[in-house]
Amino acid sequence: MKKTKKQIMELVYTGSIMGLGLLIFKYLPMQIFGKDILFDASSHVVWTCFVLYLIYFFIDQNKSWRIPYFIISAIVIAIMSVERIMVGAHNGIGILLALAISAVAIIIPRWKEVKNRLRF
Repeated sequence: MKKTKKQIMELVYTGSIMGLGLLIFKYLPMQIFGKDILFDASSHVVWTCFVLYLIYFFIDQNKSWRIPYFIISAIVIAIMSVERIMVGAHNGIGILLALAISAVAIIIPRWKEVKNRLRF
């Protein structure tokens, strides 16, 4: 039960950081520069990353599914990113901001694990 509570808290922190990142890098620039800007962070990409991360908690139980899931997730995120650029909703900066927000939001709650894995 302790692991489940920790995972739920990680998801809550991750979602909160993603929401804060969108507030700062999407909605604030839209208020300043107008709603038709292309360099604001893509909320579609951020929330897609969050849903994929949420699903990852179920995949994490079966280690043999991890690599195929990461490949499928990368494809889904790439398709979503290209789609946002093709419809003219964002440019490369907006997509990169969304990916950065997602990566930071996933790493911060799991910093101890990430730091231990980065040691050589």
